[in-house]
Amino acid sequence: MLVNIISMIMLVIPPAITSESSWTSPDIRIVEEWSYNVLDRIDPVYGQLGTVYGVESEEGFEWHTVLVDKEYILLLEGDTVVNSIPYSGDIYRLTFSPDCQYLLGYCYFDEKLILFDLAENTVKSIPLFSSEMELPGNPLIRVTNDGTVLVKQSTCLRMYDSDFNCILSRDNFSWGHFVGLSNAGDRIYSTTYDSLRAYDMQGNLLWNRELFEPDNERIIHTRNFTLSHDDTFITVLDLYKLQIISTDDGTQIARFDFDESVNDPIISESDSVIILSCYFRGENIGARSISLTDDIIKLDKYLSINDSRAVSEMPVQFTSESVSDNGHVLAFLAYQHPRVFARIVLLSPYMDIIWLSSSLPDAHARFVNSDTGFRSDNSGFWYFDGISIHSCLIEER
Repeated sequence: MLVNIISMIMLVIPPAITSESSWTSPDIRIVEEWSYNVLDRIDPVYGQLGTVYGVESEEGFEWHTVLVDKEYILLLEGDTVVNSIPYSGDIYRLTFSPDCQYLLGYCYFDEKLILFDLAENTVKSIPLFSSEMELPGNPLIRVTNDGTVLVKQSTCLRMYDSDFNCILSRDNFSWGHFVGLSNAGDRIYSTTYDSLRAYDMQGNLLWNRELFEPDNERIIHTRNFTLSHDDTFITVLDLYKLQIISTDDGTQIARFDFDESVNDPIISESDSVIILSCYFRGENIGARSISLTDDIIKLDKYLSINDSRAVSEMPVQFTSESVSDNGHVLAFLAYQHPRVFARIVLLSPYMDIIWLSSSLPDAHARFVNSDTGFRSDNSGFWYFDGISIHSCLIEER
């Protein structure tokens, strides 16, 4: 692929954004289709939002929601509960397969894994590791579209199929710091100090790609990667660098070096847009856009929240969370003036701020990221404000 870095555009922020009330660009209209309070459906202490994902059918588009209650997984279509799956455990942390069919939960006190097949309404569980191992910390857990499960804790690694049959076991795992699975469940990826490696499901090395020197050796253990939805490329991010690597043979497709620190890479559903959150020279925050079209990768546009006003009036955190295939971005903004509060921001494909939610409920304003997502047809989005889920449409005036 060709790499073409074009000029970057600085955009002006609407003066109304420092207010805690909502703001919408005159060019668009944000229409809320529905919203509902999650706490009306799940226990406020033990319950949690699982995920929200879009489903296309003959009847049209509809959001499906997964809520995790104390003893049930609740499935919703729109704002209506349509099914519940009972289980036994104390789900401390959870993750979903990319297609949202499988939910994998880690039970801290019960020391077990729970795998839900949401399409078949089945539940399976297995002990995390043998109780004699006394492994420290929380495990890394992953699940793929075919239900393959990966769990790594300390130097121990296990892989299971969707029936929890063990397909790979290592008690002295030394392949790297961060480990992940391909979405199809046919490869294992890991990072070391200076390389990205790919293995088959038997643990045989397929390729080894040399990475850039770390910008800060003290955080090398946290350097991870993001896999594209179609399993064709991986992005590896350091403080000031981004590499895009082919999963076919480990060749480098593109590399970008930045003057500011970058983090939180997100990739659109069609793998055509990558968004990075940025921290500009210790003063400003914002985001960068990288487009991948017609075998061309280019650093496209950026937004910088400048320091033309007092820092106390500006957000202190910007975290990009979702990007649509046409380049709309949803991000989380955290403020601390005149009090601690947070809000959701919508950026246009040109990285203009076009909508800001009102201040999120106080229960969600402790600099904890919200949850967001776009419709596949780019016409709307959902967001969770810590209490309620909102479904919104984007309409031009």
